[in-house]
Amino acid sequence: MRQITISGNIGKDAELRSTNNGMQVSNFNVAVRQNRPDNNGEYGTDWFRCSVWGTRASTVEKFYKKGSHVVVTGSLSINEYNGKTQLQVDVSDFDLPDNRNTNNANSTQKNSNNSFNNGGQSIDIGDDSLPF
Repeated sequence: MRQITISGNIGKDAELRSTNNGMQVSNFNVAVRQNRPDNNGEYGTDWFRCSVWGTRASTVEKFYKKGSHVVVTGSLSINEYNGKTQLQVDVSDFDLPDNRNTNNANSTQKNSNNSFNNGGQSIDIGDDSLPF
């Protein structure tokens, strides 16, 4: 089995569907910038089709929107059809980096209302105020 971790941006919103036996699956594509430029100095893009199965599929469908930066890990398969190659990742683990950054911004804003903040005013602490 080939395991892969990719970091990139979602090409379009994740789509949720159910199979005939009721299993949920969410599909989305991730664009990953290549590390090295080609002969023209341009960086290419590799596209990965990703699938998340089961109860976590609805989480992916809710949060994975076009342009979001994501990190996914899973098993890689390479499918060839009609002369085209498709990179497929059966996702076993995923992360929501964009949401974590949003939460950090909210917690920073909450901390600015902290009673120890003194409203942006400097606090004078002399040597006599220190316990050591």
